[in-house]
Amino acid sequence: MNKRAMIPGILLILIGVWFLLSSLGVEWLSMERLWPVILIIGGILSFVGGLREKEHDSGAFWFGIVGTLSGLVFLYITVGPAEWSDMAQLWPIFPAIAGVGWLAEWIFAPRAFANLALGLAGLLVGGVGFAFTYGALDPALGRQVARLWPLLLVLVGIGLVIQFLAQRKQ
Repeated sequence: MNKRAMIPGILLILIGVWFLLSSLGVEWLSMERLWPVILIIGGILSFVGGLREKEHDSGAFWFGIVGTLSGLVFLYITVGPAEWSDMAQLWPIFPAIAGVGWLAEWIFAPRAFANLALGLAGLLVGGVGFAFTYGALDPALGRQVARLWPLLLVLVGIGLVIQFLAQRKQ
């Protein structure tokens, strides 16, 4: 029997105990504060599962990285020193995290040029977003850059065309 088949059952037991203790008044197990842990665990399990496949599952890497890193950001807000209002400055981290996930997916599947294009686009959006959010980018220039967002579609389209051409030559 596959041991991984037990994982959903174990997770349901842990989540059930967590909710039960929370409903009985055990405050440190408050789902309001620790829910990102589920996202982190799911991300780690996805990443490890992708590594265990004979032919690595690059999609599992993407979800693993994005889930884990996003969970850590949310945990920084729910348990750490940040507040939800800080998302006004933190939002660019999410396109950057997605970009890192796509780059990792591309590393494991180098012929998937669309993932490379998406990864670079995500990092670009995150970097420009942080520069704008923290005042390193003039607001007028930021508006100009925002109007050029269709270039990201062009970049991803180029990646898809290159991927098609590379796979056709196989």
